[in-house]
Amino acid sequence: MAGDGTRVCQGCGATIYTEHLDTGIAGYHGGKLLCPHCLQEAEAAADHSTSNKNVEDLESISLVDEEPAARRGDGETQVKSYSSESHVGGTFDDLGIERPLNPDVPTATRCRTFHAKLNEGAVAFMNRQVNEWADADPGITIKFATSTIGIFEGKKADPHLILTVFY
Repeated sequence: MAGDGTRVCQGCGATIYTEHLDTGIAGYHGGKLLCPHCLQEAEAAADHSTSNKNVEDLESISLVDEEPAARRGDGETQVKSYSSESHVGGTFDDLGIERPLNPDVPTATRCRTFHAKLNEGAVAFMNRQVNEWADADPGITIKFATSTIGIFEGKKADPHLILTVFY
């Protein structure tokens, strides 16, 4: 400790002033003297680790109308996979999905993702695709949508507008 009333953080080496200790924004955690920043991080990490201790004890919950997975003869669970037939023309089709649409509830039961390059013509084409897809099935009620910009790999890795529609 220096003679001017300061101490050193044992986490990052920052200066800790007497006022920090007096007000409680700096202090000891795990036997170490920590500055306000390191103390806040250490307490947050401790809270996070204690809140995750019981995660392993949680049981899996089933979705609405979800049937139990089929069992093979050897006792292992057989996971249903979707064939490549559901991938049509660069977009995914709903042919392999068994969960029924439920337009009367506020939650989504399915999603569909669209993407377009970042230019006016491609975005206009994507708009037409979304509208035609929604108009093609009267059972579709769009619940919400998200969008982001990301890289799609193809001949070139170009940035795309990615739209996921939940219905």
